[in-house]
Amino acid sequence: MRTKTLLVVAALALWVCVAAPTTFAQNLLTNGSFETGDFTGWTTGGNFEATEVVSGAFYDYTGAQDGNFYAVMGPVGSDGTLSQALTTTPGAQYQISFWFASVGDNPSDFSVTWDGTPVLSLTNPNTGANWTQYTFIATGTGTDTLAFNFRDDPAYMALDNVVIADCGLGCGPSVPEPSSLLLLGTGVLGLGGMVRRKLGR
Repeated sequence: MRTKTLLVVAALALWVCVAAPTTFAQNLLTNGSFETGDFTGWTTGGNFEATEVVSGAFYDYTGAQDGNFYAVMGPVGSDGTLSQALTTTPGAQYQISFWFASVGDNPSDFSVTWDGTPVLSLTNPNTGANWTQYTFIATGTGTDTLAFNFRDDPAYMALDNVVIADCGLGCGPSVPEPSSLLLLGTGVLGLGGMVRRKLGR
């Protein structure tokens, strides 16, 4: 009986060790899921027109990936920026993760930088309006800045659940391409009539 009990305890301990980095990793960003209902904690810049935090259905998107709120971005003619600086440990590894959705509007662009160095650059990105996760590994320098740059002339793209976590015992692999599991999700119905249209385009 004692041996069986020890095996059960060992199995539970192993499960906790595997699950803990994903479940309990602390987000070093402020308001990464925009749950304040605005851009509190973020620095906005560039052409920030037609960019806001919303809840529920908007354009072709059915709602937030995490919580109740998400950001929609639709600057016309030039990029807007959304960034946040954070304190890190020099030389330590950090995992950047975010969920992004778009519908291939033309012209549109979306890019991500870490301390000004590009880690992702997309032209007319199209996730079929489905939330798609991207993850990258970055090295801390002491004070670092994550920045998103975006433009969508015809309509909007969407961003949610932005997380930067200390890798600690290890990081997962980078995911520069849409997760294949997400591609199995059901298609999103067009909800264009529910959005406040950009006029005068």
